[in-house]
Amino acid sequence: MMGTWRPKSWRGALAALIAVLMASCGEKPAETPVNVAPEAPARVFAAASLTDVLKTVGDQYAAAGHPAPVLVFAASSELARQVEQGAEADVFISADEAWMDYLAEKNLIEASTRQTLLTNKLVLIAPADKPITVELKPGMDLKAALKGGKLAIANPDSVPAGKYAKEALEHFGAWAGVESETARAENVRATLRFVEAGEAAAGIVYATDAKASGDKVVVVAEFPAGSHTPIAYPAAVIAGKAEGPGKGFVTFLGSPEAKSAFELAGFGLQ
Repeated sequence: MMGTWRPKSWRGALAALIAVLMASCGEKPAETPVNVAPEAPARVFAAASLTDVLKTVGDQYAAAGHPAPVLVFAASSELARQVEQGAEADVFISADEAWMDYLAEKNLIEASTRQTLLTNKLVLIAPADKPITVELKPGMDLKAALKGGKLAIANPDSVPAGKYAKEALEHFGAWAGVESETARAENVRATLRFVEAGEAAAGIVYATDAKASGDKVVVVAEFPAGSHTPIAYPAAVIAGKAEGPGKGFVTFLGSPEAKSAFELAGFGLQ
């Protein structure tokens, strides 16, 4: 008669069961945190003269482990008005203090984050293949030096580069003579393109723009600092965005890496 099968020992069966249970139990995978949104990219509204250098700084910021910032370039006046109208921006970087003041007076920036980062110089340029000669001095005849050509400047009624240019020309008594000969551009980079293309006999831009142009233009003269309002670039986080991605980006603008990039592009540091 066939008997019932039993393990050789109950101890062996228990050991086998424990072994199976241990093999099937691994460490629990780490749980993914809930309700933690990934870092969003900072949306940065910046003066057109910062176009090249901020792209470099943006790459540096991304290399440091942050999302690459979304960079929007235009005249400071245009960007400030866009912010005023509710445009999506986290950071505003102006080419003068006046447009930052404009937003501050309307409580549209986080005042505690405002900082002046950079300085620049104002220069008179001409196409490299058609240079002009003129000495910056009281009573200078810039119109004669243009020889019937146009003087390209950013809109002096609103754009910082244009306002600085008008101030400098008024300082030397030359504005009245060339006002009707000006080709007015929407921003300083558009001014630069007029001269690069030979569509203007000369232009007034920042020293950093002339440097960025390479061998397409020549610097005819540099306006002395006392001939116009000091050129300054303030930055600030937009109101209501203090806890957003903009604060980290503004902080990074003061980092050694960013400062090195600004200096290499020809900007002065505050």
